[in-house]
Amino acid sequence: MSLTLVSVFTAFGAGLLSFLSPCVLPLIPGYLAYLAGTNLEQTQRQSVVRWQVTWHAVWFVLGSALVLMALGALAALVGSTLNAYQLVLERASGVLLIFFGIALSGLLPLPWLSSTHRVQLQPGQAIWWRSGLIGLTFGASWSACAGPILGAILVVTVVKALGILQGVVLMLVFAAGQGIPFLLVAVVVDRASTFLRRLRRSTAFLSYIASAILIFVGISLLFGPFSTAG
Repeated sequence: MSLTLVSVFTAFGAGLLSFLSPCVLPLIPGYLAYLAGTNLEQTQRQSVVRWQVTWHAVWFVLGSALVLMALGALAALVGSTLNAYQLVLERASGVLLIFFGIALSGLLPLPWLSSTHRVQLQPGQAIWWRSGLIGLTFGASWSACAGPILGAILVVTVVKALGILQGVVLMLVFAAGQGIPFLLVAVVVDRASTFLRRLRRSTAFLSYIASAILIFVGISLLFGPFSTAG
């Protein structure tokens, strides 16, 4: 199968939703300061520090995008290899998406899906390649309110039996949805804290909307119009 415009917009929107998730958005200013080896007070006072933060944010986003594209290639390879078992894939994917949706809602905690899993890096000097390495670990991490969205996009990549290049492109679009707002915050980090605090009030609602969408798509894969047996 081939990528469609709907798939591309969906992947970008999923990346944006993962950036706006309750366990990611509030941490962004502090995370940016950490990458640049500074603190929030300095980022709000010095324009030079702001551009230093932006430089490290670029490498962070590139590192995250690299691992996400690798995951997209792997998901596409799995989908192509198991294409003969399309019906089984749809059923299994439907169940996974329902679990992802439940985990994202937080209403019924699921032990592994509702936990945070990431590689911990020791504190060190702010260097561009270290920011890229932190981005790599971020791209491969799992959090209760952002991981299910990433998992859903990978599941869809498997089910659609995309080519490896198409899987890479889809995850690159997802990475852009995450990375572009991250870079925009980095550019205006000295003025972003107030705006992000206001935006934070809507993150829980957005998570519930994303949760409902995942559950709906999961049920549709099991019984409805997205299933080849439907």
